[in-house]
Amino acid sequence: MQKQFKTKKEKQKYFSNLLNKGLCDSLKNKRLDDYNDFIELFKNHPDYPNKLEEVVDICIVKNKLNNKAFELNLIKKDGTYDDISYIICISKRNPYYDLNVALRNAIKNQILDFKNTIKKYECEFCGSNKEIQIDHEILFKKLTTEFLKTEQKIPNLFTKNYSNETKFRQEDKNFENRWFEYHKNNSKLRQLCKKCNLTRSKKI
Repeated sequence: MQKQFKTKKEKQKYFSNLLNKGLCDSLKNKRLDDYNDFIELFKNHPDYPNKLEEVVDICIVKNKLNNKAFELNLIKKDGTYDDISYIICISKRNPYYDLNVALRNAIKNQILDFKNTIKKYECEFCGSNKEIQIDHEILFKKLTTEFLKTEQKIPNLFTKNYSNETKFRQEDKNFENRWFEYHKNNSKLRQLCKKCNLTRSKKI
């Protein structure tokens, strides 16, 4: 059950205290309650559910820029690590957050189908086989913006799936199907390593 807090300051202090308990190579095995609390918090991340995809554990390590501080790292199924900020997860949500998450969830099977066709994980830009991510050649934001221009009524109420992820309601199934087909016909997926994905142009 998700913890309730009266203020953002109280919530931030709580998670700051969890982080500053110190180094831990596996919250799931050594501090399960803390692990569960962080997982619930991370569902508020702006890039959720992508951020938590294939996450199997969380560890606490020394901050890369400040050796006296700690940072949270997500441990992925393939053994790679991805840093995450608990503060970002506490910040106020973008009003289009739920819509964006529902749009991403609606095309998740297309992403999985693409991953299943990959025979060799390799970054399209630099050739690296480390921390490979699936990237939209045309920015996902541009795809959704162009699609939404064609819709007269955009859903603003949502429901949750079995994993507690935001998805479209049954009443908006036709809207979801139109988006699914639009994405299928207009998107182009590719493999990029994390570094290249983060530094790619955001204008396309």
